[in-house]
Amino acid sequence: MSTSMGNMPRPKPDGPRRVRNGVRLRRKEGLENLSWPACVWRERLPVDPQGSEMGPALEYGRIGQTVKFEMGAGLVTAKVQCIEPKPYEVRIEFPTLNDASWKRVLEQAASGAIYSAKLLAGEFPELVGEPFEAAGHPLVPAAEELIITCNGERVDDRAPSRHVVLASMILLERLDETPELALALRGMEARSFRDELQEARMLTTRGVSQAHTNPDVVQLASPVNSIESRLQDFWRPGSSIHDFRNGTLPEHVPHALLRRLGASPLEGRFPITGLLASIYDTVAEEARTIIHDAESAGHSTAPDDPGTPS
Repeated sequence: MSTSMGNMPRPKPDGPRRVRNGVRLRRKEGLENLSWPACVWRERLPVDPQGSEMGPALEYGRIGQTVKFEMGAGLVTAKVQCIEPKPYEVRIEFPTLNDASWKRVLEQAASGAIYSAKLLAGEFPELVGEPFEAAGHPLVPAAEELIITCNGERVDDRAPSRHVVLASMILLERLDETPELALALRGMEARSFRDELQEARMLTTRGVSQAHTNPDVVQLASPVNSIESRLQDFWRPGSSIHDFRNGTLPEHVPHALLRRLGASPLEGRFPITGLLASIYDTVAEEARTIIHDAESAGHSTAPDDPGTPS
């Protein structure tokens, strides 16, 4: 007499059901030494390095228990396979910036050449967040703006499951590797943001100091004669200091050295001469500010004339 085992419940496996070609965590040091803005996102997400679920989440991440992970505007989703047949679905939702908000951010960023210079050079330093803060729309949403659910249930920040912790860690790892993804999370792709910023910068400067355009090559106003043609007056003093002092100043040519050198022979995504022109503009603007502040401080702290009665 045979006994059928078909209707008997199968025992649960001792460990999670293995996933083929799952998403793996590549970081070995956990959540330490995260770059910006991943380090700010870490403060918003319910992850605690000392939490009880951190160890299991790290193990799940390293063996690839995440079936699917996607990032988009205002939404991050992950499916994490555990012991149960169906994977757990984690959703991290947050608001995006609308058109008016992006316009204010771009206006703030366009006021300084340093932002476009850094972004167009392929960098994404922390100072990129300054125009977002100035516009009142931080690049990283606040913790209270996040809505995190696991299988449809709102997550308690004080006791997140390993599935939520793992999804958060993968998000942090992606942001650490590619910080520009923070822009896409808020609703605008990095390439579109760079293009919009460059256009806003051109409108702000009205074409006077456009970022990353190759300065035109200029020629000398008069050719330089050879030494042989100047032998008769080579040792003569020429113009006096008084003549220079009372003479008219020559017309200022912006980026004269770059214009003389012409376009760089180096090939790349952005013209190097335009990048240097933007950097020179930023340095000159900062120098003028420092000189003005120093002169203002000197006048305000100047000692009283000892010959003047008090």
